[in-house]
Amino acid sequence: MTKQNIYFIILITISGLLSLYILWDFIVVLLLAFIFSSLIRPVYNKIHAWMNKVNFLKKSSGFLSSLVTIILFLLVIVTPIAIILGKVVVDTQLVYQNVTSGGFDFNYLNQKFTALSDKVSPNLNVDFNQVAAAISGFVAGNIGSVFTGTIDVVLKLFLFILAMFYFLKDGTQFKETYRAMSPLKKESDDKIARSIKVSINSIMLGSVTVAVLQGFITGLGLWIFGVPNPFFFGTLAGFLALIPALGAPIVWVPAAAYLYFTKDGSFLWLYLVIWGVVAVGLIDNILGPKVINKGIKIHPLFILLSIIGGLAVFGPEGFILGPLVLSIFVAIIKVRNENSAL
Repeated sequence: MTKQNIYFIILITISGLLSLYILWDFIVVLLLAFIFSSLIRPVYNKIHAWMNKVNFLKKSSGFLSSLVTIILFLLVIVTPIAIILGKVVVDTQLVYQNVTSGGFDFNYLNQKFTALSDKVSPNLNVDFNQVAAAISGFVAGNIGSVFTGTIDVVLKLFLFILAMFYFLKDGTQFKETYRAMSPLKKESDDKIARSIKVSINSIMLGSVTVAVLQGFITGLGLWIFGVPNPFFFGTLAGFLALIPALGAPIVWVPAAAYLYFTKDGSFLWLYLVIWGVVAVGLIDNILGPKVINKGIKIHPLFILLSIIGGLAVFGPEGFILGPLVLSIFVAIIKVRNENSAL
């Protein structure tokens, strides 16, 4: 290695670390903008193709297509999610307050579990009051932080939308800039780009989306049939849906039991069971395999662990970034192995 190459490596390393340090506070925002712009790019492409057919729109088709796509994204996706998250935060805080203040008393459940565990393992003790407080506190702490620090949230949302706009409008230019900087061959860069795209679609339109849908349908059923705090328990069902062989039934089965014991003479518990088996089960058994089996395949256990780890590292955004980082790592290793085999 020549002195000139060493000098360039030192300069690149120093300037790269300084650039990373300057942009570090916005890394999560940029990553999220890149992810969502990749997901909605098909919509942008259709709008852009239509505008290119209109003579007086051709010159500004890129700008207008990005603008229209962003507006649709805000109306169709961001607004409903924000409303639902607001309900989840309120519901979760109510559950946490009730549990910690004694409004929800799980002593009866503790006694039944202790009596059962004494026959199997006398040393096995579980305090369901502490479990409920820990779960509701965890959910409230992570989701609730989205709505704290109004100025910070507004700034990040503005930068997120702005970055999405330019990722859509100048996506080709960004790709060419990356290729110019990359030391890899064009074929390898293209493989990595395709693998990252597949990873984004596989995770966002696969495991995470299926789990979110199961949580939403479960929460909707709990709300229809009168179970308290449906937004909190629906969110919990979404998380549990990522656990292999368990999933949302951990929530709706006890909820049906609650209705059976508290609603004398009512068949609401039976309706909830039917809802869980048919509506929630339909997503899990039919939609799930069709979506998840496409693209990068990662075991649901590691998806769950990556979400929990992502929440710990990135905060609320880790729900998306955690599994995505894992899937991109798997995708790059796969590309590396394919190139080595050639």
